[in-house]
Amino acid sequence: MTTDRFAWRATDFLPFDPQEVDREVFVIPFLQPLAAERLLEAADARLSVVARSSSPNSMHEHGAMLEGLGMTGVVDDLLDAAPGLRLLLEERFADVGGKAIDAHHSYFVDYGRGGDEDLGFHVDDSEVTLNLCLGETFSGAELVMMGRRCDRHRQTAVMAHEELEISHEPGTLVVHAGRHRHRVDPIRRGRRRNLIAWLRSSSYRSAEVLCAAECPPWCGWEPGGGPSQLD
Repeated sequence: MTTDRFAWRATDFLPFDPQEVDREVFVIPFLQPLAAERLLEAADARLSVVARSSSPNSMHEHGAMLEGLGMTGVVDDLLDAAPGLRLLLEERFADVGGKAIDAHHSYFVDYGRGGDEDLGFHVDDSEVTLNLCLGETFSGAELVMMGRRCDRHRQTAVMAHEELEISHEPGTLVVHAGRHRHRVDPIRRGRRRNLIAWLRSSSYRSAEVLCAAECPPWCGWEPGGGPSQLD
């Protein structure tokens, strides 16, 4: 499918100042308001002419994959256009393939009445996730981080110090490891629209298979930390 290419502009971005709010969880004032509006307008224009395809993943009933909209270049170009973003991936997510991102699964999500209203505990199928709030006006739908785990310890209990609530703001980007467990609390009012990019590294995934028997150093599981409370 062909479409008019969405072109990022140097003036779209705020000064890059990532704030680490938890271990390898960053909140970054990222986009100028007009840039977020422009991206939503481009997405809505495509949605108006493209038949809605299947849900972007098994967790969201509403939303749209960028591939189905002919907009995969939005994320491809973002990684190169946004000042500091690739450096953050390479320096702070090197242990999970941040230096070798070579693919992504990206989609728009839509929270609100008539859309998704919340999202249960899960991890992403990514090495690193970009979660960019685009708008609109809303309250609730907070992102709650719940501790990073390897696959073997994914269902272990959440420690009190691991639960962290992040309130979305239009134009703000959250960057976190895909294996960092999280949920989305219920939306209370309005409509929240985000761009999600699951960034992937084929070389990291190949190497990870060889080390699957070992718990990686980034896993936050604590022996004796209690039984699973997430089933």
